[in-house]
Amino acid sequence: MENFKNITTKNLMNIEKIRHPERHENIDLCSSALEIFTDFSQQQPFLLEQSVSIDAATELMKAAHVRLKLVIDNEEHFRGVISLADLLSVKVMKATDMTGLKRKDLTVADVMTHKDALHAIEMEEFRHARIGDVLQTMKHFGEQHVLVVDSVDLSIRGIVSSSDIVRSLHIPVRISERANSFSDIYKAIHP
Repeated sequence: MENFKNITTKNLMNIEKIRHPERHENIDLCSSALEIFTDFSQQQPFLLEQSVSIDAATELMKAAHVRLKLVIDNEEHFRGVISLADLLSVKVMKATDMTGLKRKDLTVADVMTHKDALHAIEMEEFRHARIGDVLQTMKHFGEQHVLVVDSVDLSIRGIVSSSDIVRSLHIPVRISERANSFSDIYKAIHP
């Protein structure tokens, strides 16, 4: 450690405040959607490999207080999303019926929402959107989260969650799950 020097330190006796990320105090539905955006170029996304058992995934998500994780394969390619709600829902029973596997043998891949069933907003359009626009889009598709993608490098750029909107705006948000295809309607009627 000969090439390094000690940095001068400061006594903390007079320090009382803790800095938080700067957020505008008066954000509302007309504010820029960037105010409630989790940008993966600034913050590490929550990832889960698709081969993880659903029981392990449930415990990991509960321990981290995370409601949604991006699902990747063993080469770290994006495959879909998994929510804690999915892991605790009838979706697990349906997966056991469809796969013939016991619950303890199910993996995230068996229960996740595949990327082809998800909706995303292009980053360029998102930059000009208002929080209300994003919320309306989430309500339209019946989704608690919406991904933001960068078409230039074909990547997931970030995410917005309804819980972040609730927390930032201090307003109630109700988003009802919605069937987006005839297949969704059929599955709801004939589980």
